[in-house]
Parts: sequence; C-alpha cells; structure tokens
Amino acid sequence: MKKKITVIVPTFNVENIIERCLNSVQWADEIIVVDSFSNDNTLKIAEKFGAKVLQHEYIYSAKQKNWSIPQATHDWVLLLDSDEVVTTELADEIQELLSSAEIDKYIGFGISRREYFLGKWMRWGGRYPLRAIRLFKKWCRYEDRDVHAHIILPREKIKNLRNDILHFSNPTIEHFLTKSNRYSTYQANYLFKKRNSGNKIRLKKLFTHSIYFKSMIKDYWHFIPLAPFARFVYMYFSRLGFLDGKHGFLMAVLYGLQDYISKTKYIELCGKKPNMRFSIQGFLIKIISKKSDPTCELN
Repeated sequence: MKKKITVIVPTFNVENIIERCLNSVQWADEIIVVDSFSNDNTLKIAEKFGAKVLQHEYIYSAKQKNWSIPQATHDWVLLLDSDEVVTTELADEIQELLSSAEIDKYIGFGISRREYFLGKWMRWGGRYPLRAIRLFKKWCRYEDRDVHAHIILPREKIKNLRNDILHFSNPTIEHFLTKSNRYSTYQANYLFKKRNSGNKIRLKKLFTHSIYFKSMIKDYWHFIPLAPFARFVYMYFSRLGFLDGKHGFLMAVLYGLQDYISKTKYIELCGKKPNMRFSIQGFLIKIISKKSDPTCELN
C-alpha cells in the first residue's frame, strides 16, 4: 500500500519564488506552508496551490521546522525551503519509493541539492553534492541549533536518493549579503550559547554519524586561526572551486567574509573591547545593511 506524504515549506515574504516551489510538489498528499507572518501575497499564492497555511513566529530555522513537523497529517514528511524546487526525476523517485516495501527499512533519506549562485549551478567548491535528510519519518527532529541544523540518524537507517533538489539560493549579491548578515548573527549567538553550555564532543557519535561530524566542524571551525582565509583556500583550491570560474572565486570570497563576520560578532558578544577587528566588521555590516532585502526568505 502506498504511503502518504506531507510536504512542509517554511515561508516569509516569498511571493516572487513560492509558486515555483509549490508547483513542483503538487503530487504530494498534503502541502503545509508555515508562514512567519508575511505581509505580501505569499499566503494567497499558497492557498491558490492548495496548501494548508499555518502561521508561527520565527525565531530560527530549527525551531520553526521542529514546530512545523508535528503539524503534518501523514507519517512521511518532505521538508523544502521556499527557494527550492523538486525535480520531476526526484518526484518520480519519491513516489516510487512510497509505493515500495523498501521505504520501511529506513527512517530518513538523504537528498543532494544543486545550488545556483547568481544563476549558475555551483558544481565545485564543495557545494555539490551537499546531502541532507529531507525525507523522513514524522517523529524526527532537527538539532537545536541557531543555524545549519540537521536531522541526525544512525547511518544504517539512512539511504541517499539518486536525484536532486534545485536550490536557487542567491540570485543576486544583494540577496547573499542580506542572508549573510542574518546568518552570521545566528552563528555568533549559537557559538556564544555553546561556549556557556559546557557541552562536550561525543567522540563515538563524532566518528559514526557523518552529519554530527560536520556539525562539530562547523561549531569549532571559527576558532581556527585565519579561518576565513582557510575557507577561501578550501573552497577555491582544495575543492576545485576555480572550475566554476568567476562565480567560484566570488563565492569563496563571500563565504570567507561570512566566517570573519560571524567570529567577530561572537567576540563582541563575549564582551571584548573594540579594536581594529570591530572597526572593519562595523564597516562591512554598514555596507551589508544598506543592501537590506525585506523580501528575503527565511531558510
């Protein structure tokens, strides 16, 4: 008997992109849009595509998703961001999976994303394939992290699907800078909470759960000397980002900048005195803030 599925899409002021996302999941048994009180036409468009609309205050991504998941009617959930699209091939693969006995062997399924930056698919620089568990049992939850949270499951309970989600994450530089400013604040807040929590690395889990390993790398990456420069070297040279041409160079520079700002905001939260780092960071923040985009989606 074919299993039924609920698609969940968190939104905020995404009238320009939400149609593309919802149109790609019309095959689902239920679509739920969890909105953070948009003041554009997002909700009207969602209703036009037959989505059930719920509204909930947004604090950060993991909290929003963990509130949203229990609202699903069905036992299997596919979670999408509003700037993502399910390809026809992936839709066919998921529907075939829902009709097979194989689905009962697993709790979650990893799906890779093709990230588009300024309209170009970023094949290199460590940007593909970036797999995450997006199709999962309803009882699963994301880590309680301010940013870059994942669902973590035993490796034997996960299977990777063949086809991709298309991720149209940064159509313009302005869009990237707006998101970067917000994400760096989330990252700094998370690092500050982590510093005061006294949590220790769980060594067994570190070497048995690839997503947990990546999470720990993200937690402690910012404390490596010259981490922003190391990020650029890693993306542009080690992961062959130069093969993506000028887009690869620009992306490596911008991600290094985001690391720099995250670390500086964290130091500021720790109560350190202003110095040259804060002066540079303040200047960069002013530039980013001038490029504010109120219609940027919350991912």
